[in-house]
Amino acid sequence: MTKEPPALPPDDTVPAQVKPVVIGRPRAGLSRRLVTAYFAGGLALLLAGTIAVFYLAADVYGGATSPPVTASRKVQPPRSAITPAPVEPSGPLLERIGPQRLANGEKFVISGERGAKFEVTVRARKLRKSGCDGYARKPEHGAYLPTELRVKVLAGEPDVSDYAFRFQQPDGTRFNSVYGSSCEKNYGAFVRRLVAGRTYRTTIVFDVPNAGGDIIFVYPTIDVIATWHLG
Repeated sequence: MTKEPPALPPDDTVPAQVKPVVIGRPRAGLSRRLVTAYFAGGLALLLAGTIAVFYLAADVYGGATSPPVTASRKVQPPRSAITPAPVEPSGPLLERIGPQRLANGEKFVISGERGAKFEVTVRARKLRKSGCDGYARKPEHGAYLPTELRVKVLAGEPDVSDYAFRFQQPDGTRFNSVYGSSCEKNYGAFVRRLVAGRTYRTTIVFDVPNAGGDIIFVYPTIDVIATWHLG
């Protein structure tokens, strides 16, 4: 005879209420609300992206197609023609426009450096084939040409020398003054720094082939500003 297992003591605890787990499709009302919310959020994002793309395209293409800005040029009114004042045929301007051409014995006023102003007169005399005494030398080029120089100082202290006067042939050949004719009474030389209010005179002699040419005045250094034509 088999024995039965002893009976378990009675349990006086009350089992807890367990919430049942629902397995399967959710309820119909909850599912429709979730789908509507997802659709509304996606539509809002799509609309925001479309607006952003539109503004970016307008910014890029609108700047590229805008017309270029050009600087306006201010038009100056036409200036009235200014008539230059007449220039006297003397002074440093002659160094640029050429020498003043004068006749033998004509006066010429020059405005020089440092406010100096003076009048020059050149007068060539007749040719001499020989000197006036036994001490005179025979001219090497053919004849002596005595030339009187007169310088009247009007203002300042011009720096003028008798060596600044030369004889020039038509071909451009130049001859300096020489000594040895013994025919001139006031033969001498200028003082280089002349004084205002005084007049200086002297006679220089050129040894030349003939009298065809000009007496030129070189002033202040290398420019010919005046010529006295002989003929």
